[in-house]
Amino acid sequence: MNLKGKLKILDKVLSEGASIKFPGDPDFYPNTIRWSEYAAPQPGAVINVATETDVQKTLAVNLKEGWAIIEAGALVGEVIDAAYAAKAHVVVGNCNSVGACGAMLGGGFSRLQANYSISIDNVISLRLVTEKGDMIAASSTENVELLWGLKGAGHNFGIVTAAKVKAFPQINNGIHWESTMVFLPDHIEEVTQTINDLHMGEGMSIHYVFTGLSPFGFPAVVLELWYAGTPSDAQKAFAPLFSLKPIYQDSSPTPYNEINAVLDRGQYKGGQKPMWSVALEKIDPAAARELWKHYLAFRLRHPSAKDSVVMFQCYGFGKVRQVPDESAAFPWRALNFHVCASLLYSDPILDEAANVWGDKFRQILQEASGMRKNKVYVNYATGNEPIEEKYGYGEDRLKKLRDLKTEWDPEGRFSHYHPIH
Repeated sequence: MNLKGKLKILDKVLSEGASIKFPGDPDFYPNTIRWSEYAAPQPGAVINVATETDVQKTLAVNLKEGWAIIEAGALVGEVIDAAYAAKAHVVVGNCNSVGACGAMLGGGFSRLQANYSISIDNVISLRLVTEKGDMIAASSTENVELLWGLKGAGHNFGIVTAAKVKAFPQINNGIHWESTMVFLPDHIEEVTQTINDLHMGEGMSIHYVFTGLSPFGFPAVVLELWYAGTPSDAQKAFAPLFSLKPIYQDSSPTPYNEINAVLDRGQYKGGQKPMWSVALEKIDPAAARELWKHYLAFRLRHPSAKDSVVMFQCYGFGKVRQVPDESAAFPWRALNFHVCASLLYSDPILDEAANVWGDKFRQILQEASGMRKNKVYVNYATGNEPIEEKYGYGEDRLKKLRDLKTEWDPEGRFSHYHPIH
C-alpha cells in the first residue's frame, strides 16, 4: 500500500475541516515551509489539523500539587504563558516556537535551569506511542529503563504524546529582570574571561552574542542577561559585567512569560539557517577573538548573511550537576557553555561556503578547549557528528542506548532525528 492509501485511514478520525495534502497539491508547499530550508527533508504528505482533538495541545497546571501536563502539540511559548497565568514556573526550552515535548527529549536547556535543573530532570512521567502502536507510560515505576533513554535521546523510541512535569511557585511574583549590554569588539577577551570567572548562581543566565542586530546597527558584542529575582539582587549577581563599562546598557523588570522573547526575532520561517554547536567547559578568550574574526569575514564576503549570529549560551549548571549522571541518557552535566552559530541567508548557493565556515567554527573552539573529546548538545547538533559526540562516550552507555533502540524500535522507524545506530 502506498502512502496515500495508508493515510486514508486518518480520514475517519480527523475532524471536519482537516485535510491531507500531497506533493503537487496547491496547498502542499505553504504548509511545509520550515524555520530553515537548509538540508530540509522532503515530506510525502502534510496533515492540516482543524481542531485540538486532531493533535492535542492541552496544557494543565496544578501548582498546589506541583505538576503540569504538557501534550505534544503545545509550543514552548504556550507552556510558559499557561504557567505564568497559573502563577507557576515550568522548565521548558528557550525557543518559544518549537514543541515543548520535542525540545525536552534532548535535555531541555532553560533560562530557569540554575533554579530547577534542565527539563528532563523535572519529568514525572511521559506517555508515548511505540513502534507497535501501543500507548504506554514511562516513569520511576513503569518502563524505568525506557524513561532513562527518553531523557536525553527521546527522539529514538516512539512518539511522545504527553509529559507530566514539575511545577514551581513563581519567583518574585513572576516579575524577573533582564538587561542588554553592548560592547565594542576590543572588549572580547575581557568579557569572555569575566564570564568564565562568573559564578552562575540561582536565577542567572547569559546569552553572549556576536550579532549585526545590535541597537547601533553594526556588528557588536551583545550580552543578554536574565535574572529570576529582584533588580537589586540581579545587579549584585552580574556586578563583574557591569564593571566592564559597556557602551550601551538597558535594564528593566520583566514578566516571566517574556523569558524567551529576546530570541523571537530569529524565529521567522524560510531561508537557509544551517547551525553548528560545540559544548565546552570554558571559553578560551583567544578563541573567542578568532571566532569574531571568522564571523566578520563571512559577513563581509557574503552581505546577504548579515543577520547571522554566534551565541554562547551561559546557563547555570549547579542544579544540573546535583542530579546523578546515571539518572538520564543526557551526557553533558559537567559542561558549562554551549556555543551555537547560525548563518542566515536565502540563496542555497552559499551552502557549500557555509559548511566550510561551520567546520572552521567547530575547529576553532574544539582546538582551544583543552578537551580531548568533542561534545555537542544533541538538540543543537548539525547531524554529521559521530554518535558519541551527541550521546556520550563509553561503551556501556552506548550499548544501553542501542539495546533500548533494539527493544523499542527494532525496525528503526523513529530514526529521523540524530538516530541511535
